Amino acid sequence: MKAMEQIREEKVTFQGAEGPLAGTLGMPSGPARGAVLILAGSGPIDRDGNSRRLRMDLYRDLAREIGAEGFYTLRYDKRGVGDSPGDPLTVGLWDRVDDAAAAVGYLRQRAEAAPDRVIILGHSEGCIIAGAVNARAGVQGLVLLAGACESLAATSPRQQERALEELRNMRGFGGFLIRLLHVPQSQARKAKTTMERILNSDRPWLRVSGVKMNTKWIREHFAYDVSQDLPKVTCPTLAITGEKDVQVLPEHARKIAETVSGPSEWHVIPDMTHALRRTGETVNMLSLLKLYKRQCQEPIDPELLDILRTWLDAHFPPADGRAS
Repeated sequence: MKAMEQIREEKVTFQGAEGPLAGTLGMPSGPARGAVLILAGSGPIDRDGNSRRLRMDLYRDLAREIGAEGFYTLRYDKRGVGDSPGDPLTVGLWDRVDDAAAAVGYLRQRAEAAPDRVIILGHSEGCIIAGAVNARAGVQGLVLLAGACESLAATSPRQQERALEELRNMRGFGGFLIRLLHVPQSQARKAKTTMERILNSDRPWLRVSGVKMNTKWIREHFAYDVSQDLPKVTCPTLAITGEKDVQVLPEHARKIAETVSGPSEWHVIPDMTHALRRTGETVNMLSLLKLYKRQCQEPIDPELLDILRTWLDAHFPPADGRAS
């Protein structure tokens, strides 16, 4: 894609559902082809895709790549993250959806040349939020990266079981001790007890093993299945997942594309992880953070960017009709 100098970025503040949200608006230097709202994955991740434990600049880089193609872009800090005020322990799924809907409205106002060409690009949890926002107020395009076509009630147990299986199969003396001490069984019992406690609570957060956990967010995700809203999607949809994504099922890219009602396409990119970078390593649940830290130094997968550019050219071409 094109060079950074073709876009200008401005720090902005707009009104979310219950308070101000801070973000970055990217503006193309020439005629706008459309406007893209970028929705982050779960956790305390800021507008650029960074957290205290991991700096990836994923959303910053995506915004700049897309902006260089002639699109407005908006990425923002969630409530209680970065420069956006709020308590992240009390923010649930539907609070995130409300804020994303407000962001769509703000982007339509700022992208004066393209208010009817708004695209939502979601990553991970952002894909779930994108589906829910579109059901409320339809947008003109969806790009769903590393998304699931199910509820967290289905995704979470599968992730837990994969991690437990890795514990059971761990090699060496460490693996021997883990099996001798029945660690997988005790971890499974602990996870079950914790989830029962969360689902039976009505508090926004609980302290679990000494750590405060946002239980409102978990309960709302367990109750919502985005596959119920995806059939309402009539706009063009692009779904991309990595072959080595262990956080969601790669085949859900195809499932998403087959569930929406509008024109769609799907891709599973070889060797790409949930972080949208490639690796030649075997990917394990128990060592994801270490892998992602190594991948921080790598660029976003170039095949993903090529697919995205081709899709944008097909559905949101420049005003003169020529591909960029």
